Amino acid sequence: MLEKTTSSRNLLSPNQRLLQILLTISSSSEPLSAQMISEQTDTPVSSVYRYIATLREWNFIEEQPSGKRYTVGPAALQLMRNFHTFSPLSEGVRPVLKRLQDQTGEMSAYMVPVGFNALCVEMVDSPYALRCSYQQGQSQPLILGASSKVILAQFNEKRLLSTLTHFGIVDEHEKAKWFNELRCIKKEGYALSTSEFDLGVSSVSAPVFLNKKVVGAISVMAPEERINNKKNSIIFAVLQAARMLPPEW
Repeated sequence: MLEKTTSSRNLLSPNQRLLQILLTISSSSEPLSAQMISEQTDTPVSSVYRYIATLREWNFIEEQPSGKRYTVGPAALQLMRNFHTFSPLSEGVRPVLKRLQDQTGEMSAYMVPVGFNALCVEMVDSPYALRCSYQQGQSQPLILGASSKVILAQFNEKRLLSTLTHFGIVDEHEKAKWFNELRCIKKEGYALSTSEFDLGVSSVSAPVFLNKKVVGAISVMAPEERINNKKNSIIFAVLQAARMLPPEW
């Protein structure tokens, strides 16, 4: 497990830190205490409490009745409603994902970078009984899996270094290995990973651009054996789907 280092503390502005704490709470599988938030974001506990007070005041988070642990608050419903009302994803992305799922027979997903994670905002599940247990709204660290790495490979140097530092990748030799891997991904135009996020699961991903800036990644995820059996055709289908996105946003 990669650990964050204290050197990441000065890389974020107060506004960015506030958003990081909100995203940390929203992406957690359990309510978080201030101490847990402090450890996960490399933020002093005293500062965490100040950010918590602001987020609670605006109802973005709420305290659990059983104790001082925090979850997303009712203001998130307003964000969700606005997203589903005005986002072009449902009209533009889902048909592309459905076509990709039809071509490959496997689960297809659209991921976007959110903070230091890649978030699944839309997906079409596989018809197979044996399939990936992935869900819309699920996120993964931006250093794990093909979806994450294909996005990371397109970041400018400042954002790339900030992300690596966040996950404790500060050794020069280790950073050089990452730079080399990401250069190869960028040159190939796609990424392939196995068992980086879920054991036995492989993923093929390609970046999606808007005005020459990476905005997401389109991916196919499946058990390793099924990806290996039709790897070339899946890579071609994923690259083709990525070129169809984004729609007329």
